[in-house]
Parts: sequence; structure tokens; C-alpha cells
Amino acid sequence: MTSASLKLNNEILRSLSQNCNKSFTLEELTSMVSPYSGPIDSYNDTIAVERESQARVLEALLFLSDHGLVFLDPLTDQSCFKIK
Repeated sequence: MTSASLKLNNEILRSLSQNCNKSFTLEELTSMVSPYSGPIDSYNDTIAVERESQARVLEALLFLSDHGLVFLDPLTDQSCFKIK
């Protein structure tokens, strides 16, 4: 696992743990943990950046879910912090 992956995992856990009583969609969580702050040339670039960010967040969520740290509901696309 790369340091960027670890940082993203930690950021997701931090965001979810600060909002324990709330669940988030993939889109909401992506905007919370990986906001894009650079210039964007076109609408197509915006969509590509969003999809790439969502793919990274989803990969992290699957990892965290497999390790029992978050609950990921595949039917509703909602994630929340899992308290053990």
C-alpha cells in the first residue's frame, strides 16, 4: 500500500468518524476527502477528475470495509463509520 493510499484511508476514516451518526454517498465522501483545487480546462476534464477521484475513494472504501472499519452498503451507495 502506498503512502497516498494510507493518507486517503486515514482521511476517509477521519471524515466518517467525525460524523458517526451520518452516512455518505460516494460522491459526498469524495468531495469531502479529495477536493480538486486546480484549474480545469473543460467540462470533460472536470468529469474525468471526478471519476478518477471516486474510483480511488471507492477502492479505499472497499479496503476499509474488508477490514471491518467502515460499513459500505452496495445497494444504496452509502458509507458510514463502523463502531466495534
